[in-house]
This record gives sequence, C-alpha cells and structure tokens, in this order.
Amino acid sequence: MEFVGRHVMMDAVVSDISRINTIQPIYDYMEELARKLDMTLVYPPIVAKFPFAQSELEQFVKKLSEENVKSRTLEFMEETLKRRATEDSGVSGVSIWLESHCTIHTWPEEDFFSLDAYSCKDFDPMVAFEFTVKWFKVKYASFVDVERYIGGPCVIKAYEYKDGELVECKPSIVK
Repeated sequence: MEFVGRHVMMDAVVSDISRINTIQPIYDYMEELARKLDMTLVYPPIVAKFPFAQSELEQFVKKLSEENVKSRTLEFMEETLKRRATEDSGVSGVSIWLESHCTIHTWPEEDFFSLDAYSCKDFDPMVAFEFTVKWFKVKYASFVDVERYIGGPCVIKAYEYKDGELVECKPSIVK
C-alpha cells in the first residue's frame, strides 16, 4: 500500500459566531493553519461572504433607481438587499496548497461550520483539530481523519468532541 494523503473533515458548533460570521478571521485561520501544518500556500486564501455579489447588486439597483426605472422586481431587489444587510450570512473560504487544499463553509445562523482539508503530504491531524477548536471556540464537533492509500483501503478514525473532551468513535462504513 502506498500512502497518498490525509483527509480531515470537521463539522462543528461554536459558542461564539464572531469568527465564522466575517471574512477576516476565516482568512487569518486559513493562513495560520497552512503554517501550522507546514503547507505551501499557492495563493492567499480566497474568502467570501454570501451573498458575495451583494455590493455589485447594490450598485446595479442604485443605478436603476437613479435612472428612475420603476418595477416590482426592482422594489423586490431593494427590499431583499436591505434585509440581507442585517442578516447573518455564511462565509466560505478556500486555501490552495501546493500539497492540496483546505475549505470551510459557515452557517452563522446555526452556530455551525464545516471544514475539509486534504494533503498528499502527511500531517498531524490533531494539530489541525486542536488549532481549529481553539480558533473558533468549538463547543461540539464531529471529526474524521482518513489516511488514503493506493492499493489498499482507507484507514478511518472518527471522533466526537464535546464538553472539552475528544473521544474516538467507531466509524460507520457505507457499502
């Protein structure tokens, strides 16, 4: 069997949404995670808050209003943009490593995020786990560590984190 990579996935609930509700903390996390795992950033992380085109839509709607364009669709869009400006909305980020990638998607309205990191270069999954738990103030998480091989089955370890304790679980096998 030839090792071809490590893949970690985490679904987590946080106690404070401040770091999953804005772009900068996600950006900073992705840069620091790459450093902690000794990965090579190909580009700076790309992080966007949904709706990512809100400012462009706002400009478009404003321009139509300035041109005295009247329509129910335009009124609907103005109301939608006003409402979105006051709502929590998710942040998504991707960090491209020379060795592969890391992605994160957040749902602040649910106090939740989902993380995925894969690398053909082996790394300590517990470094990623512990850093992530501290950074985002995780109160509950499901964490999976997958060692991937050519010519053999994956080695899967599953964990549950709650009440400040990480417990290994028996992973479910889907056939």
